[in-house]
Amino acid sequence: MGVDDLKLLLFSGGLDSTAVAFWQKPDQLLFIDYGQISAEGELRAARQLAILLEIPIDIRRADCRAFGSGHLAGLPALNPQLPEIWPFRNQLLITLAAGAYHELTPLIIQIGTVASDRVHSDGRKQFFSRINKLLAYQSDSRAEAPAIDLTSLQLLRASKLPTELLAWTFSCHRGDLACGLCRGCTKHYETVAALSETD
Repeated sequence: MGVDDLKLLLFSGGLDSTAVAFWQKPDQLLFIDYGQISAEGELRAARQLAILLEIPIDIRRADCRAFGSGHLAGLPALNPQLPEIWPFRNQLLITLAAGAYHELTPLIIQIGTVASDRVHSDGRKQFFSRINKLLAYQSDSRAEAPAIDLTSLQLLRASKLPTELLAWTFSCHRGDLACGLCRGCTKHYETVAALSETD
């Protein structure tokens, strides 16, 4: 990373992106409402966390729900075992970020991918290698996932995210209030519980 690189974090207000924000200290947070059914809950958390983190947040909207699937789109799941799958979601978000900030390069687009996201093809190192080749073809930008080798629990420990910030995070996939049943809510509860047990 060069001294003049702008570090932009795709920020959902969830557990992982909040820990990455506290750990990596990006220059800018970018929240994208891409049509996900949980957008209002995420945005509520993201706005408050941006204030607490003292990092500016940019809010953009691009309704792509018609192209989604599963819990995040409020549509039938493509895979019952992974009901949150939204095809090409990380590619979509990185592309939107690169487009929105195309005049502010060199640009590093960070994303809060963690080790458990390997169940999705766009949560693997191969994806980031390939998306970076595509970004380099059109701009002086690149994407990185600083926590890709860490579990959410390891990320929380490495980031030393304060409890008062952790309490603001929002991870539900099914609505603007935590449903307590989806994979996002379950992961959130289990990670926080595990953190409490080890502290």
